Amino acid sequence: MENFKHVVKHRLIVSVVYFLIVLLLIVLSATFGRNSGFPSFAQGFGEGFGTGIGAIMVFFIAKYAGALKSEEKLKALYIEETDERLQYIQAKAGSRGIDISIACLALAMLIANYFNPIVFLTLLGATMFVTFVKLGLKIYYNKTV
Repeated sequence: MENFKHVVKHRLIVSVVYFLIVLLLIVLSATFGRNSGFPSFAQGFGEGFGTGIGAIMVFFIAKYAGALKSEEKLKALYIEETDERLQYIQAKAGSRGIDISIACLALAMLIANYFNPIVFLTLLGATMFVTFVKLGLKIYYNKTV
């Protein structure tokens, strides 16, 4: 269980760092983005998308912090994550590599929002496509397994 506790601590640190990066981008957008000459839809979308990602990260931060404070929650998280059926579904749906790709695409999209609207829209399309493919695969394998 100590190894899993170390894994959860690492996830908590990564989640906090990612949250802080997104929060920094939102604050920079709100502070400097209004008079930058970029289209307002891109500004609003970037801030809204960043806020959504931030909310998801707060959920994961709370989940991991709660698991580290309570042995019962840590054990429940361990059981949930070591469930063979869930692991099989995760492997079939693309595993963690796709999750990392989605996170990087989303972060790149938020950054590109301030430089080029065409790149922003392209990355938005790629992010949505990869996310929907992963979601579709999860739903498919969840019903067939």
